[in-house]
Amino acid sequence: MIIEYKFIVKGGETFTFEVDTRRPAEDSEDTVDLPFWTKLDFHKCSNCTLSETEHEFCPAALDAKRITQTFKDMLSTEEVRVEVTTPDRTYVKNTDSQTGLRALFGLVMATSGCPILSRFKGMADTHLPFATMEETILRVAGSYLIKQYLVHREGGVPDWEFASLNSFYEQIQEVNRCFKSRIDSASKQDANMNALGSLVYLAMGVSFSLEDKLSDLEGMVFSND
Repeated sequence: MIIEYKFIVKGGETFTFEVDTRRPAEDSEDTVDLPFWTKLDFHKCSNCTLSETEHEFCPAALDAKRITQTFKDMLSTEEVRVEVTTPDRTYVKNTDSQTGLRALFGLVMATSGCPILSRFKGMADTHLPFATMEETILRVAGSYLIKQYLVHREGGVPDWEFASLNSFYEQIQEVNRCFKSRIDSASKQDANMNALGSLVYLAMGVSFSLEDKLSDLEGMVFSND
């Protein structure tokens, strides 16, 4: 599935990114002059499961390099118009650059070859750009519970208490934190930096407030009445 992000900045200059959510991992052997910050051993995530002998480059960094290089000189507060087109609908938002970039980075990283982030890949088919914390928790928790139901149906042991989901989000926080260090090294202004920073805080928010937020969202879910 192709999802298109279009950034329209002041003066009308437009930057378009097409994200194939089912794309194969980029073949780094066919690339040349890759930035130093795409190397796997540069600010490598402490919980990364990839071997440096088998993977010279970070798969998420390879997929995010064009975005990073395009916006490395942009301020996070610069006003942009972001148009996100999926096969079913188009979303439009006038916002600051870091908000648009957070959504794009999140999609690209989640559909990359990163063995941790790629667990989100299935949710890309229902991608919701500019999601609020409540919307994010509703989507993540709902997707997770469907998975647990399928595990239960197949005779496995489901995790109805979200124990594994909380553990997973702790891993996500670490990946986002380390990946931000890569992006910081590749950027002169703060649009990219703050976009990744907001992803860190979003993951922290989901992890720290999941149980409390689920109670708050009771009025937004299916009712048995």
